[in-house]
Amino acid sequence: MNALFLPTLLAGLLVGSASLAQTAPAAASAPAADLPALPVTDTPAPASKVPEPQVLHVVTEDDNVRIEELRVRGLTQRITVHPKIPGMPAYDIVPPQGGKLPQDDKSAGQRVWLKLDF
Repeated sequence: MNALFLPTLLAGLLVGSASLAQTAPAAASAPAADLPALPVTDTPAPASKVPEPQVLHVVTEDDNVRIEELRVRGLTQRITVHPKIPGMPAYDIVPPQGGKLPQDDKSAGQRVWLKLDF
């Protein structure tokens, strides 16, 4: 019985491996169209939890000068002075830096002349 079982087992293994060899390339070359498509969603990206900063442009003007001030989140970022006197160039005033005491911030209130104008 052992003599019959061994050749049958070997024959079954050979036939099984031959059929696997024939079907494996066909399975590997299956078209991609048979694969399920990913669902398309129209949901927007989640909104940021950090709100946009409040930006405020303040313009003060009289007969002799125009002053433009830029505030972001309530802190002055830039002050630009445009004199209306002919020949006088515009200049910036350095705003005080947040977190510094006024007596420790030596550059606050100083004029910075705008050399390059684009």
